[in-house]
Amino acid sequence: PIGPNAGSCGTAAWRGEPVLVTDIETDPLWTDYRAVFAPTGLKACWSSPIKNHQGRVVGTFAFYFQDHRVPDALHHRLVEVCLHLCALALEREASRARIHQLAYYDVLTGLPNRAMFRQSAERALERLDREGRSAALLYIDLDRFKRVNDNQGHAAGDALLREVAARLNQCVRPQDLVGRLSGDEFVVLLTGCTTEQAEQTAQRVLEALGESVQIDGQTHQPQASLGIALFPGDGQEIDTLLRHGDQAMYQAKSDSRHSLRLFNPEMNQRTQARAALELALRQALQQGQLSLHYQPQIRSDGTHTLYGVEALMRWNHPEWGMVPPDRFIPVAEEAGLIRPMSDWLVDEVCQQLNRWRQACLPVPRVALNLSAKSFHEPDFSAQLEGRLRGHGLQPSDLMLEITESVMMDTRSITTANIQDLHARGFHLSLDDFGTGYSSLSYLHRLPIQELKLDKSFVQDLSTSQAARTLTLSVMSIARSLGIEVVAEGVETPDQQAWLQSHGAPVLQGYLFSRPLPAPDLERWLQQQP
Repeated sequence: PIGPNAGSCGTAAWRGEPVLVTDIETDPLWTDYRAVFAPTGLKACWSSPIKNHQGRVVGTFAFYFQDHRVPDALHHRLVEVCLHLCALALEREASRARIHQLAYYDVLTGLPNRAMFRQSAERALERLDREGRSAALLYIDLDRFKRVNDNQGHAAGDALLREVAARLNQCVRPQDLVGRLSGDEFVVLLTGCTTEQAEQTAQRVLEALGESVQIDGQTHQPQASLGIALFPGDGQEIDTLLRHGDQAMYQAKSDSRHSLRLFNPEMNQRTQARAALELALRQALQQGQLSLHYQPQIRSDGTHTLYGVEALMRWNHPEWGMVPPDRFIPVAEEAGLIRPMSDWLVDEVCQQLNRWRQACLPVPRVALNLSAKSFHEPDFSAQLEGRLRGHGLQPSDLMLEITESVMMDTRSITTANIQDLHARGFHLSLDDFGTGYSSLSYLHRLPIQELKLDKSFVQDLSTSQAARTLTLSVMSIARSLGIEVVAEGVETPDQQAWLQSHGAPVLQGYLFSRPLPAPDLERWLQQQP
Protein backbone atom coordinates (compact mmCIF):
# COMPACT_ATOMS: atom_id res chain seq x y z
CA PRO A 1 0.00 0.00 0.00
CA ILE A 2 0.96 3.61 -0.62
CA GLY A 3 0.05 6.38 1.80
CA PRO A 4 1.27 8.88 4.41
CA ASN A 5 1.67 6.14 7.06
CA ALA A 6 2.44 3.02 5.02
CA GLY A 7 5.80 1.97 6.45
CA SER A 8 9.00 3.18 4.86
CA CYS A 9 8.35 2.14 1.24
CA GLY A 10 4.70 3.13 0.99
CA THR A 11 5.44 6.48 2.63
CA ALA A 12 8.46 7.11 0.39
CA ALA A 13 6.29 6.47 -2.67
CA TRP A 14 3.60 8.77 -1.24
CA ARG A 15 6.00 11.61 -0.41
CA GLY A 16 8.27 11.19 -3.40
CA GLU A 17 11.34 11.44 -1.15
CA PRO A 18 13.51 9.06 0.91
CA VAL A 19 12.16 7.87 4.26
CA LEU A 20 14.52 6.71 7.01
CA VAL A 21 13.17 4.77 10.01
CA THR A 22 15.83 3.82 12.52
CA ASP A 23 13.45 1.99 14.89
CA ILE A 24 10.63 0.02 13.31
CA GLU A 25 9.33 -0.99 16.73
CA THR A 26 8.46 2.59 17.76
CA ASP A 27 8.15 4.68 14.62
CA PRO A 28 4.49 5.67 13.95
CA LEU A 29 4.90 5.07 10.21
CA TRP A 30 5.09 1.34 10.97
CA THR A 31 2.07 1.11 13.29
CA ASP A 32 -0.05 -0.93 10.87
CA TYR A 33 2.79 -3.23 9.77
CA ARG A 34 4.88 -3.70 12.91
CA ALA A 35 3.32 -7.06 13.84
CA VAL A 36 4.00 -8.47 10.37
CA PHE A 37 7.68 -7.54 10.45
CA ALA A 38 8.36 -8.42 14.10
CA PRO A 39 9.25 -12.09 13.42
CA THR A 40 11.90 -11.05 10.88
CA GLY A 41 14.06 -9.32 13.45
CA LEU A 42 14.48 -6.28 11.21
CA LYS A 43 15.05 -3.08 13.20
CA ALA A 44 15.49 -0.24 10.66
CA CYS A 45 14.59 0.61 7.09
CA TRP A 46 15.74 3.21 4.57
CA SER A 47 13.54 3.49 1.46
CA SER A 48 14.03 5.75 -1.57
CA PRO A 49 11.52 6.39 -4.38
CA ILE A 50 12.38 5.30 -7.93
CA LYS A 51 11.31 7.95 -10.42
CA ASN A 52 11.02 7.86 -14.19
CA HIS A 53 12.28 10.57 -16.54
CA GLN A 54 9.07 12.52 -15.96
CA GLY A 55 9.61 12.58 -12.21
CA ARG A 56 6.75 10.17 -11.48
CA VAL A 57 7.31 7.56 -8.76
CA VAL A 58 7.29 4.08 -10.29
CA GLY A 59 8.69 2.06 -7.37
CA THR A 60 10.86 2.11 -4.29
CA PHE A 61 14.27 0.75 -3.35
CA ALA A 62 14.94 -0.11 0.30
CA PHE A 63 17.65 -1.28 2.69
CA TYR A 64 16.52 -3.18 5.80
CA PHE A 65 18.88 -3.45 8.80
CA GLN A 66 19.00 -5.87 11.71
CA ASP A 67 20.11 -3.16 14.13
CA HIS A 68 19.12 0.42 14.86
CA ARG A 69 21.28 2.45 12.53
CA VAL A 70 21.49 4.93 9.65
CA PRO A 71 22.94 4.23 6.19
CA ASP A 72 26.62 4.92 5.68
CA ALA A 73 28.44 6.38 2.67
CA LEU A 74 28.53 3.01 0.88
CA HIS A 75 24.78 2.62 1.26
CA HIS A 76 24.26 6.09 -0.18
CA ARG A 77 26.45 5.27 -3.17
CA LEU A 78 24.69 1.95 -3.77
CA VAL A 79 21.28 3.61 -3.64
CA GLU A 80 22.39 6.32 -6.06
CA VAL A 81 23.50 3.71 -8.59
CA CYS A 82 20.61 1.30 -8.03
CA LEU A 83 17.91 3.96 -8.29
CA HIS A 84 19.18 4.90 -11.74
CA LEU A 85 19.40 1.28 -12.89
CA CYS A 86 15.98 0.42 -11.47
CA ALA A 87 14.42 3.45 -13.16
CA LEU A 88 15.89 2.40 -16.51
CA ALA A 89 14.69 -1.19 -16.07
CA LEU A 90 11.16 -0.18 -15.04
CA GLU A 91 10.83 2.34 -17.88
CA ARG A 92 12.04 -0.23 -20.39
CA GLU A 93 9.51 -2.75 -19.12
CA ALA A 94 6.75 -0.14 -19.27
CA SER A 95 7.74 0.69 -22.86
CA ARG A 96 7.73 -2.97 -23.83
CA ALA A 97 4.30 -3.41 -22.28
CA ARG A 98 3.02 -0.34 -24.13
CA ILE A 99 4.44 -1.54 -27.47
CA HIS A 100 2.90 -4.97 -26.91
CA GLN A 101 -0.46 -3.38 -26.12
CA LEU A 102 -0.36 -1.23 -29.26
CA ALA A 103 0.90 -4.11 -31.41
CA TYR A 104 -1.59 -6.78 -30.37
CA TYR A 105 -4.67 -5.09 -28.92
CA ASP A 106 -7.25 -2.76 -30.39
CA VAL A 107 -6.84 0.67 -28.79
CA LEU A 108 -10.54 1.48 -28.82
CA THR A 109 -12.14 -1.70 -27.48
CA GLY A 110 -9.26 -3.41 -25.71
CA LEU A 111 -9.97 -6.60 -27.67
CA PRO A 112 -7.21 -8.58 -29.40
CA ASN A 113 -6.61 -7.17 -32.88
CA ARG A 114 -6.39 -9.26 -36.03
CA ALA A 115 -2.78 -10.32 -35.45
CA MET A 116 -3.35 -11.36 -31.84
CA PHE A 117 -6.63 -13.13 -32.64
CA ARG A 118 -5.02 -15.11 -35.47
CA GLN A 119 -2.14 -16.24 -33.28
CA SER A 120 -4.44 -17.31 -30.45
CA ALA A 121 -6.89 -18.97 -32.83
CA GLU A 122 -4.14 -20.93 -34.59
CA ARG A 123 -2.97 -22.35 -31.27
CA ALA A 124 -6.54 -23.17 -30.24
CA LEU A 125 -7.30 -24.95 -33.53
CA GLU A 126 -4.09 -27.01 -33.29
CA ARG A 127 -5.13 -28.13 -29.81
CA LEU A 128 -8.68 -28.94 -30.89
CA ASP A 129 -7.38 -30.90 -33.87
CA ARG A 130 -5.18 -33.05 -31.61
CA GLU A 131 -8.11 -33.66 -29.29
CA GLY A 132 -10.54 -34.41 -32.12
CA ARG A 133 -12.91 -31.65 -31.05
CA SER A 134 -14.90 -29.15 -33.11
CA ALA A 135 -15.25 -25.36 -33.04
CA ALA A 136 -17.13 -22.55 -34.72
CA LEU A 137 -16.09 -19.14 -35.95
CA LEU A 138 -18.62 -16.31 -35.77
CA TYR A 139 -17.94 -13.44 -38.17
CA ILE A 140 -19.91 -10.34 -37.10
CA ASP A 141 -20.43 -7.10 -38.99
CA LEU A 142 -22.59 -4.24 -37.70
CA ASP A 143 -25.39 -3.17 -40.02
CA ARG A 144 -25.55 0.48 -41.08
CA PHE A 145 -22.78 1.44 -38.70
CA LYS A 146 -21.72 4.25 -41.03
CA ARG A 147 -24.97 6.03 -40.27
CA VAL A 148 -23.96 6.39 -36.62
CA ASN A 149 -20.70 8.07 -37.61
CA ASP A 150 -22.42 10.26 -40.18
CA ASN A 151 -25.34 11.31 -37.96
CA GLN A 152 -23.69 11.62 -34.55
CA GLY A 153 -19.98 11.72 -35.27
CA HIS A 154 -17.12 9.32 -34.70
CA ALA A 155 -17.23 9.70 -30.92
CA ALA A 156 -20.69 8.11 -30.93
CA GLY A 157 -19.44 5.40 -33.28
CA ASP A 158 -16.54 4.68 -30.93
CA ALA A 159 -18.92 4.42 -27.98
CA LEU A 160 -21.07 1.93 -29.89
CA LEU A 161 -18.05 -0.19 -30.81
CA ARG A 162 -16.94 -0.31 -27.18
CA GLU A 163 -20.45 -1.39 -26.14
CA VAL A 164 -20.49 -4.11 -28.80
CA ALA A 165 -17.14 -5.42 -27.55
CA ALA A 166 -18.43 -5.52 -23.98
CA ARG A 167 -21.59 -7.39 -25.00
CA LEU A 168 -19.62 -9.94 -27.02
CA ASN A 169 -17.43 -10.69 -24.02
CA GLN A 170 -20.55 -11.26 -21.93
CA CYS A 171 -21.94 -13.77 -24.44
CA VAL A 172 -19.00 -16.15 -24.53
CA ARG A 173 -17.21 -18.52 -22.18
CA PRO A 174 -13.73 -17.95 -20.72
CA GLN A 175 -12.22 -20.50 -23.14
CA ASP A 176 -13.61 -18.72 -26.23
CA LEU A 177 -11.79 -16.01 -28.17
CA VAL A 178 -13.10 -12.57 -29.15
CA GLY A 179 -11.35 -10.08 -31.45
CA ARG A 180 -11.91 -6.94 -33.49
CA LEU A 181 -10.70 -7.35 -37.06
CA SER A 182 -11.19 -3.79 -38.31
CA GLY A 183 -13.81 -1.08 -38.43
CA ASP A 184 -17.13 -2.61 -37.37
CA GLU A 185 -16.07 -6.23 -37.91
CA PHE A 186 -15.71 -8.58 -34.93
CA VAL A 187 -14.96 -12.27 -34.70
CA VAL A 188 -15.53 -14.99 -32.09
CA LEU A 189 -14.01 -18.47 -31.94
CA LEU A 190 -16.21 -20.88 -29.97
CA THR A 191 -14.04 -23.82 -28.93
CA GLY A 192 -15.37 -27.33 -28.37
CA CYS A 193 -18.93 -26.73 -29.59
CA THR A 194 -21.37 -28.46 -31.92
CA THR A 195 -23.24 -26.88 -34.81
CA GLU A 196 -26.37 -26.60 -32.66
CA GLN A 197 -24.45 -24.96 -29.82
CA ALA A 198 -22.81 -22.54 -32.27
CA GLU A 199 -26.21 -21.50 -33.66
CA GLN A 200 -27.61 -21.04 -30.16
CA THR A 201 -24.65 -18.88 -29.12
CA ALA A 202 -24.85 -16.89 -32.36
CA GLN A 203 -28.53 -16.22 -31.72
CA ARG A 204 -27.72 -15.03 -28.19
CA VAL A 205 -25.08 -12.72 -29.66
CA LEU A 206 -27.58 -11.20 -32.07
CA GLU A 207 -30.11 -10.73 -29.28
CA ALA A 208 -27.52 -9.10 -27.03
CA LEU A 209 -26.28 -6.81 -29.77
CA GLY A 210 -29.85 -5.89 -30.71
CA GLU A 211 -30.66 -4.44 -27.30
CA SER A 212 -30.97 -0.66 -27.36
CA VAL A 213 -28.09 1.52 -26.18
CA GLN A 214 -28.01 5.16 -25.10
CA ILE A 215 -25.29 7.29 -26.69
CA ASP A 216 -25.16 11.04 -26.08
CA GLY A 217 -28.80 11.13 -25.13
CA GLN A 218 -29.97 9.22 -28.20
CA THR A 219 -31.28 5.67 -28.30
CA HIS A 220 -29.69 3.33 -30.82
CA GLN A 221 -30.98 -0.06 -31.89
CA PRO A 222 -27.84 -1.85 -33.12
CA GLN A 223 -28.12 -4.62 -35.65
CA ALA A 224 -25.55 -7.06 -36.96
CA SER A 225 -25.12 -9.70 -39.64
CA LEU A 226 -23.40 -12.90 -38.55
CA GLY A 227 -21.76 -15.71 -40.48
CA ILE A 228 -20.78 -19.08 -39.03
CA ALA A 229 -17.96 -21.30 -40.29
CA LEU A 230 -17.41 -24.67 -38.60
CA PHE A 231 -14.13 -26.35 -37.76
CA PRO A 232 -13.00 -28.68 -39.23
CA GLY A 233 -15.78 -29.09 -41.80
CA ASP A 234 -15.61 -25.60 -43.31
CA GLY A 235 -11.87 -25.17 -42.91
CA GLN A 236 -8.93 -26.42 -40.88
CA GLU A 237 -6.97 -23.15 -40.79
CA ILE A 238 -8.01 -19.86 -39.27
CA ASP A 239 -7.62 -17.92 -42.53
CA THR A 240 -9.98 -20.34 -44.28
CA LEU A 241 -12.50 -20.08 -41.48
CA LEU A 242 -12.30 -16.29 -41.57
CA ARG A 243 -12.87 -16.26 -45.31
CA HIS A 244 -15.82 -18.64 -45.12
CA GLY A 245 -17.28 -16.85 -42.11
CA ASP A 246 -16.98 -13.59 -44.05
CA GLN A 247 -18.82 -15.10 -47.02
CA ALA A 248 -21.59 -16.40 -44.76
CA MET A 249 -21.87 -13.01 -43.08
CA TYR A 250 -22.27 -11.26 -46.44
CA GLN A 251 -24.94 -13.78 -47.34
CA ALA A 252 -26.78 -12.92 -44.10
CA LYS A 253 -26.43 -9.20 -44.81
CA SER A 254 -27.72 -9.70 -48.35
CA ASP A 255 -30.66 -11.94 -47.37
CA SER A 256 -31.91 -10.20 -44.24
CA ARG A 257 -30.05 -7.83 -41.95
CA HIS A 258 -29.66 -8.73 -38.27
CA SER A 259 -29.60 -12.42 -39.07
CA LEU A 260 -27.16 -15.32 -39.17
CA ARG A 261 -26.15 -17.80 -41.84
CA LEU A 262 -24.09 -20.96 -41.81
CA PHE A 263 -21.43 -21.23 -44.49
CA ASN A 264 -22.11 -23.66 -47.29
CA PRO A 265 -20.06 -24.52 -50.38
CA GLU A 266 -22.68 -23.05 -52.69
CA MET A 267 -21.78 -19.55 -51.62
CA ASN A 268 -19.64 -19.15 -54.71
CA GLN A 269 -21.05 -16.02 -56.35
CA ARG A 270 -18.05 -13.99 -55.30
CA THR A 271 -15.77 -16.79 -56.45
CA GLN A 272 -17.33 -16.59 -59.91
CA ALA A 273 -17.03 -12.82 -59.90
CA ARG A 274 -13.38 -13.16 -58.98
CA ALA A 275 -12.76 -15.48 -61.95
CA ALA A 276 -14.31 -12.92 -64.30
CA LEU A 277 -12.22 -10.18 -62.73
CA GLU A 278 -9.02 -12.21 -63.18
CA LEU A 279 -9.71 -12.75 -66.88
CA ALA A 280 -10.45 -9.06 -67.40
CA LEU A 281 -7.29 -8.08 -65.53
CA ARG A 282 -5.15 -10.27 -67.77
CA GLN A 283 -6.67 -8.50 -70.76
CA ALA A 284 -6.11 -5.11 -69.12
CA LEU A 285 -2.38 -5.80 -68.81
CA GLN A 286 -2.20 -6.83 -72.45
CA GLN A 287 -4.32 -3.97 -73.78
CA GLY A 288 -2.85 -1.12 -71.75
CA GLN A 289 -5.95 -0.31 -69.69
CA LEU A 290 -3.90 0.45 -66.56
CA SER A 291 -2.69 3.96 -65.79
CA LEU A 292 -1.10 5.90 -62.92
CA HIS A 293 -2.29 8.89 -60.95
CA TYR A 294 0.02 10.82 -58.65
CA GLN A 295 -0.78 12.46 -55.32
CA PRO A 296 1.56 15.13 -53.87
CA GLN A 297 3.11 14.82 -50.42
CA ILE A 298 3.78 18.20 -48.79
CA ARG A 299 6.21 19.15 -46.05
CA SER A 300 4.30 20.70 -43.17
CA ASP A 301 6.87 23.37 -42.37
CA GLY A 302 6.46 26.95 -43.51
CA THR A 303 7.95 26.25 -46.95
CA HIS A 304 5.26 23.69 -47.94
CA THR A 305 7.75 22.24 -50.40
CA LEU A 306 7.09 19.03 -52.29
CA TYR A 307 8.37 16.00 -50.36
CA GLY A 308 7.43 13.55 -53.11
CA VAL A 309 4.47 12.06 -54.94
CA GLU A 310 2.75 8.72 -54.53
CA ALA A 311 1.98 6.69 -57.64
CA LEU A 312 -1.48 5.10 -57.49
CA MET A 313 -2.61 2.52 -60.00
CA ARG A 314 -5.91 2.99 -61.83
CA TRP A 315 -7.89 0.59 -64.03
CA ASN A 316 -10.56 1.97 -66.32
CA HIS A 317 -12.41 -1.05 -67.70
CA PRO A 318 -14.25 -0.37 -70.99
CA GLU A 319 -17.53 -1.79 -69.60
CA TRP A 320 -17.24 -1.66 -65.80
CA GLY A 321 -15.63 1.75 -65.57
CA MET A 322 -13.10 2.45 -62.81
CA VAL A 323 -12.24 -0.71 -60.86
CA PRO A 324 -10.90 0.04 -57.34
CA PRO A 325 -7.36 -1.17 -56.58
CA ASP A 326 -8.54 -3.02 -53.48
CA ARG A 327 -10.57 -5.22 -55.85
CA PHE A 328 -8.02 -6.02 -58.53
CA ILE A 329 -4.71 -6.03 -56.59
CA PRO A 330 -5.66 -9.07 -54.45
CA VAL A 331 -6.78 -10.86 -57.61
CA ALA A 332 -3.45 -10.08 -59.27
CA GLU A 333 -1.62 -11.51 -56.26
CA GLU A 334 -3.68 -14.71 -56.23
CA ALA A 335 -3.52 -15.16 -60.02
CA GLY A 336 0.25 -14.77 -60.37
CA LEU A 337 -0.11 -11.44 -62.21
CA ILE A 338 1.69 -9.33 -59.65
CA ARG A 339 5.11 -9.76 -61.27
CA PRO A 340 4.17 -8.36 -64.72
CA MET A 341 2.02 -5.70 -63.05
CA SER A 342 4.90 -4.64 -60.79
CA ASP A 343 7.30 -4.54 -63.74
CA TRP A 344 4.87 -2.30 -65.62
CA LEU A 345 4.48 -0.08 -62.54
CA VAL A 346 8.22 0.43 -62.05
CA ASP A 347 8.85 1.11 -65.75
CA GLU A 348 5.97 3.60 -65.95
CA VAL A 349 7.10 5.44 -62.80
CA CYS A 350 10.70 5.63 -63.98
CA GLN A 351 9.75 6.92 -67.41
CA GLN A 352 7.48 9.55 -65.91
CA LEU A 353 10.09 10.68 -63.39
CA ASN A 354 12.59 11.09 -66.20
CA ARG A 355 10.09 13.16 -68.20
CA TRP A 356 9.49 15.45 -65.21
CA ARG A 357 13.18 15.97 -64.67
CA GLN A 358 13.77 16.71 -68.32
CA ALA A 359 11.04 19.36 -67.98
CA CYS A 360 12.79 20.74 -64.84
CA LEU A 361 9.82 19.90 -62.61
CA PRO A 362 10.89 19.47 -58.95
CA VAL A 363 9.71 15.96 -58.08
CA PRO A 364 12.23 14.65 -55.51
CA ARG A 365 10.99 11.05 -55.45
CA VAL A 366 8.06 8.82 -56.31
CA ALA A 367 6.51 6.45 -53.79
CA LEU A 368 5.04 3.24 -55.11
CA ASN A 369 3.30 0.32 -53.45
CA LEU A 370 4.89 -3.11 -53.54
CA SER A 371 3.00 -6.35 -53.17
CA ALA A 372 3.91 -8.72 -50.36
CA LYS A 373 4.20 -11.44 -53.01
CA SER A 374 7.17 -9.65 -54.57
CA PHE A 375 9.22 -10.22 -51.41
CA HIS A 376 8.91 -13.98 -51.84
CA GLU A 377 11.02 -13.88 -55.03
CA PRO A 378 14.72 -14.60 -54.43
CA ASP A 379 15.92 -12.17 -57.12
CA PHE A 380 13.45 -9.38 -56.37
CA SER A 381 15.84 -6.74 -55.02
CA ALA A 382 18.47 -7.32 -57.72
CA GLN A 383 15.91 -7.19 -60.53
CA LEU A 384 14.32 -4.04 -59.14
CA GLU A 385 17.67 -2.27 -58.98
CA GLY A 386 18.54 -3.44 -62.49
CA ARG A 387 15.25 -2.19 -63.88
CA LEU A 388 15.69 1.17 -62.14
CA ARG A 389 19.26 1.71 -63.32
CA GLY A 390 18.19 0.74 -66.81
CA HIS A 391 16.22 4.00 -66.78
CA GLY A 392 19.25 5.95 -65.52
CA LEU A 393 17.81 6.42 -62.01
CA GLN A 394 19.13 5.77 -58.52
CA PRO A 395 17.47 3.72 -55.74
CA SER A 396 16.98 6.90 -53.73
CA ASP A 397 14.65 8.22 -56.45
CA LEU A 398 11.96 5.80 -55.26
CA MET A 399 10.23 5.29 -51.93
CA LEU A 400 9.09 1.68 -51.73
CA GLU A 401 5.89 1.31 -49.73
CA ILE A 402 5.33 -2.04 -48.04
CA THR A 403 2.43 -3.25 -45.93
CA GLU A 404 2.54 -4.33 -42.31
CA SER A 405 1.99 -7.94 -43.43
CA VAL A 406 5.43 -7.80 -45.08
CA MET A 407 6.93 -6.62 -41.80
CA MET A 408 5.27 -9.50 -39.95
CA ASP A 409 6.31 -12.10 -42.55
CA THR A 410 8.73 -14.50 -40.88
CA ARG A 411 9.99 -16.05 -44.12
CA SER A 412 13.75 -15.75 -44.41
CA ILE A 413 13.46 -14.72 -48.07
CA THR A 414 11.26 -11.75 -47.11
CA THR A 415 13.71 -10.54 -44.47
CA ALA A 416 16.62 -11.03 -46.87
CA ASN A 417 14.90 -8.96 -49.57
CA ILE A 418 14.15 -6.15 -47.11
CA GLN A 419 17.75 -6.04 -45.95
CA ASP A 420 19.09 -6.30 -49.49
CA LEU A 421 16.90 -3.44 -50.72
CA HIS A 422 18.20 -1.30 -47.88
CA ALA A 423 21.79 -2.27 -48.67
CA ARG A 424 21.26 -1.27 -52.33
CA GLY A 425 20.13 2.20 -51.24
CA PHE A 426 16.36 1.88 -51.53
CA HIS A 427 14.20 3.67 -48.96
CA LEU A 428 11.34 1.71 -47.42
CA SER A 429 8.04 3.10 -46.18
CA LEU A 430 5.53 1.23 -44.01
CA ASP A 431 2.12 1.91 -45.57
CA ASP A 432 -1.27 2.20 -43.81
CA PHE A 433 0.44 2.05 -40.44
CA GLY A 434 -1.92 1.13 -37.61
CA THR A 435 -4.35 -1.11 -39.51
CA GLY A 436 -4.53 -4.87 -39.79
CA TYR A 437 -1.34 -6.21 -38.27
CA SER A 438 0.34 -3.72 -35.97
CA SER A 439 4.11 -4.11 -36.10
CA LEU A 440 5.57 -1.59 -33.66
CA SER A 441 7.83 -4.27 -32.20
CA TYR A 442 9.44 -4.76 -35.65
CA LEU A 443 10.40 -1.16 -36.28
CA HIS A 444 13.69 -1.29 -34.42
CA ARG A 445 14.82 -4.44 -36.25
CA LEU A 446 14.06 -3.62 -39.88
CA PRO A 447 15.37 -0.72 -42.00
CA ILE A 448 12.27 1.46 -42.29
CA GLN A 449 12.83 5.11 -43.20
CA GLU A 450 9.18 6.22 -43.30
CA LEU A 451 5.82 5.49 -41.70
CA LYS A 452 2.55 6.34 -43.41
CA LEU A 453 -0.03 7.03 -40.71
CA ASP A 454 -3.28 5.52 -41.93
CA LYS A 455 -5.98 7.94 -42.99
CA SER A 456 -8.50 6.37 -40.59
CA PHE A 457 -6.59 7.92 -37.67
CA VAL A 458 -6.26 11.29 -39.42
CA GLN A 459 -9.98 11.40 -40.20
CA ASP A 460 -10.82 10.75 -36.53
CA LEU A 461 -8.45 13.33 -35.03
CA SER A 462 -11.17 15.88 -34.34
CA THR A 463 -13.59 13.42 -32.71
CA SER A 464 -11.61 10.54 -31.20
CA GLN A 465 -9.26 10.82 -28.25
CA ALA A 466 -8.05 7.31 -29.04
CA ALA A 467 -7.03 8.41 -32.55
CA ARG A 468 -5.20 11.46 -31.17
CA THR A 469 -3.41 9.41 -28.53
CA LEU A 470 -2.34 6.74 -31.00
CA THR A 471 -1.19 9.35 -33.52
CA LEU A 472 0.96 11.08 -30.91
CA SER A 473 2.38 7.72 -29.80
CA VAL A 474 3.29 6.74 -33.36
CA MET A 475 4.93 10.10 -34.08
CA SER A 476 6.87 9.98 -30.80
CA ILE A 477 8.16 6.46 -31.46
CA ALA A 478 9.01 7.30 -35.08
CA ARG A 479 10.83 10.47 -34.03
CA SER A 480 12.92 8.58 -31.48
CA LEU A 481 13.87 6.03 -34.15
CA GLY A 482 14.68 8.68 -36.78
CA ILE A 483 11.77 7.62 -39.01
CA GLU A 484 9.85 10.12 -41.15
CA VAL A 485 6.06 10.18 -40.75
CA VAL A 486 3.65 10.87 -43.62
CA ALA A 487 0.08 11.54 -42.51
CA GLU A 488 -2.39 10.26 -45.13
CA GLY A 489 -5.93 11.39 -45.73
CA VAL A 490 -5.60 15.05 -44.68
CA GLU A 491 -8.87 16.58 -45.88
CA THR A 492 -9.61 19.56 -43.63
CA PRO A 493 -7.69 22.62 -42.39
CA ASP A 494 -8.37 21.49 -38.81
CA GLN A 495 -6.61 18.18 -39.45
CA GLN A 496 -3.71 20.02 -41.07
CA ALA A 497 -3.44 22.47 -38.16
CA TRP A 498 -3.50 19.70 -35.53
CA LEU A 499 -0.88 17.62 -37.34
CA GLN A 500 1.38 20.63 -37.91
CA SER A 501 1.11 21.75 -34.29
CA HIS A 502 2.07 18.28 -33.10
CA GLY A 503 5.07 17.92 -35.39
CA ALA A 504 3.86 15.73 -38.26
CA PRO A 505 6.55 16.40 -40.88
CA VAL A 506 4.77 15.38 -44.12
CA LEU A 507 1.10 15.61 -45.10
CA GLN A 508 -0.85 14.00 -47.93
CA GLY A 509 -4.51 14.22 -48.81
CA TYR A 510 -7.36 15.84 -50.73
CA LEU A 511 -6.82 19.13 -48.86
CA PHE A 512 -3.77 19.64 -51.07
CA SER A 513 -4.67 17.60 -54.15
CA ARG A 514 -6.50 14.53 -55.30
CA PRO A 515 -4.46 11.89 -57.14
CA LEU A 516 -3.92 13.36 -60.60
CA PRO A 517 -2.89 12.08 -64.02
CA ALA A 518 0.66 13.14 -64.87
CA PRO A 519 -0.34 16.12 -67.08
CA ASP A 520 -2.67 17.47 -64.37
CA LEU A 521 0.02 17.06 -61.74
CA GLU A 522 2.42 19.04 -63.92
CA ARG A 523 -0.07 21.91 -64.06
CA TRP A 524 -0.57 21.65 -60.30
CA LEU A 525 3.20 21.88 -59.76
CA GLN A 526 3.48 24.91 -62.01
CA GLN A 527 0.77 26.69 -60.05
CA GLN A 528 2.51 26.26 -56.69
CA PRO A 529 4.30 29.35 -55.29
